[in-house]
Amino acid sequence: MLDIYWWMLWISLGFALIFLFLGDIIDGILGGLDEFFHPLLLFGTLSVIGGAGVLLTKYTGMQAAVVLLISILIGFAAYFLIYYFLVIPLSNAETSTSISINDLQGKTGEVITTIPAHGMGEVFIESTSGSRSETAKSFDEVEIKQGNKIVIVEVKDLIVYVSKMDDLY
Repeated sequence: MLDIYWWMLWISLGFALIFLFLGDIIDGILGGLDEFFHPLLLFGTLSVIGGAGVLLTKYTGMQAAVVLLISILIGFAAYFLIYYFLVIPLSNAETSTSISINDLQGKTGEVITTIPAHGMGEVFIESTSGSRSETAKSFDEVEIKQGNKIVIVEVKDLIVYVSKMDDLY
């Protein structure tokens, strides 16, 4: 019986590693897998059952049926612990705090690379979700020197068009 637990442990660990590294590809091919019956969780549970079976068989004098029953119970406990304390919280935490470049219109920032009248420079924008730098052009087609405060007037083709803050007052 010990050999069966060893085989279960190694084969399920192998499949769990395959799903760990190639899970997104396999998930895409299969068209989305249910989180509760995800193969990584299933093979992880089989690994726990196999490992518990090895340990209980090797280090206790219990009967094979009792070892199997206890191993299955430990496996199910591990499954639910992993699912409720790891999978669910991580799936809820997947939402991103970053903002799209198109959401920058109206934000203020500072020029970090001088923007020529008919060329491009770079601006630095701070927000609650973090700071970022973006390629910028002058909306008014005037030079805006490094260190000037700016406001983003429009966003086109991943380039922010800015005006100097002084020009607005």
